[in-house]
Amino acid sequence: MVSSGLLSHGNSIAQLISSYGKAGDLESAHKLFDKIPLRRVDSWNAMIIAYSKNEYPVEVVNVYNQMVLEGVKPDSSTFTVALKACMILQDLEKGEEIWEKVVECGYENDVFVGSSVLNMYAKCGKMDKAVVVFEKMQRRDIVCWTTIITGFVQSGKGKEAVDLYRWMQREGMVGDGVVMLGLMQASANIADTKLGLSVHGYMIRRALPMDVNMLTSLVDMYAKNGELELATRVFRKMPYRNTVSWSALISGFAQNGLGVDALQLLIEMQVSGFTPDVASLVSALLACSHVVSLKLGVSRLILFLIKEQNWSLKFDLLAPAKEWVDFHFVFDRSNWNVVKHL
Repeated sequence: MVSSGLLSHGNSIAQLISSYGKAGDLESAHKLFDKIPLRRVDSWNAMIIAYSKNEYPVEVVNVYNQMVLEGVKPDSSTFTVALKACMILQDLEKGEEIWEKVVECGYENDVFVGSSVLNMYAKCGKMDKAVVVFEKMQRRDIVCWTTIITGFVQSGKGKEAVDLYRWMQREGMVGDGVVMLGLMQASANIADTKLGLSVHGYMIRRALPMDVNMLTSLVDMYAKNGELELATRVFRKMPYRNTVSWSALISGFAQNGLGVDALQLLIEMQVSGFTPDVASLVSALLACSHVVSLKLGVSRLILFLIKEQNWSLKFDLLAPAKEWVDFHFVFDRSNWNVVKHL
């Protein structure tokens, strides 16, 4: 293509760069890119997107910088991908520099660019700045709402997430599964059973798909709100469970003082073919402190210690006699040791 003189045909070159990028051949893509005598925005975007799809965020930012230095005006696609790279790199300073360029070029109301900057602020934990951008947006799609709501949830600000969801409802927007997942997590964080029931009911009425992650979040939400009967009901109806599902219910029983039930679930988990993870073991250890016979609880737990991980854990357990007993659980890939009364 180079010898045929098609380097002057921008669309064809951009498409070829994209093809190289999709094939993971970034070296050929950049060699071709470097040979273009007059690079248009579509060629720059093709190179930037190629790096982004192959998970090279540093190179995305480098090509963006080169583009700006050469005086080429970025467009919506450029800004969207560049801001995503800053999010991945947690480079807030560069991200805000790009956002200034966004405003300068008049793309601050573009929903794709807006979603990218919201996501960047959310991932960097700067929800105050995310809200400022969000409130100034003239048009918000479901992606923008989802980003800001889940951002607050992930920052541990469940109340703010719920307030935003209610604002979203007033705007006539319909929440999708991702929003519902965030709201369930918010309900668990702020111990709002009514909200959790409302979200669950909404999902059933809307016939939203419930995969293992969604159902596990329901179990976790009900368990953390003390609704263990509902948590168990959802858990038992799950067509498929994973380790996180088991851990969520075990933790719920342990945290609500039902140590025997938690330990029985740990046994059932192992019998069902699942290997307990750190979260399961921590919950089981908590359960031991609620069992009348600590010895019984520990003996059951030891039967299912994980041998295939390289863990070193220390927990303080409150014995029935209200004396503190330290247990060191040391695991390696060849054996395990339990040292009592250290």
